[in-house]
Amino acid sequence: MLKVLHKPCGNEKGFTLVELMVVIVIIGILVAIAVPIYNSVTAGARESAYEANERILKGAAAMYFAENGPVDDPITKDTNHLNPYLESWPENPLGTGEFVVNIEEDGTITIEIEDEEDE
Repeated sequence: MLKVLHKPCGNEKGFTLVELMVVIVIIGILVAIAVPIYNSVTAGARESAYEANERILKGAAAMYFAENGPVDDPITKDTNHLNPYLESWPENPLGTGEFVVNIEEDGTITIEIEDEEDE
């Protein structure tokens, strides 16, 4: 009678609980390695985009200065004198504020960040 109850079924294929747990642990380790790498890559991309946006603004400001001379007030997104030289005002990918462009009398161009709290 017991032999009938313990008779193996014809289909005993599948994974054991231990095998499934090992796979889950391996996936967890891979995620633990991948997340910090992803974060550092995205932070580096934001820094590169920030530097590229600064170069774009400096180039547009240099063209403006060559045609019009210096500007008394800082140039911001709202007071955009650089509009003919820019397709659109670049955003700050770091999210720390808006770009502000200063053009001095001698042609020195500086890019600063205006904190959103200062507005």
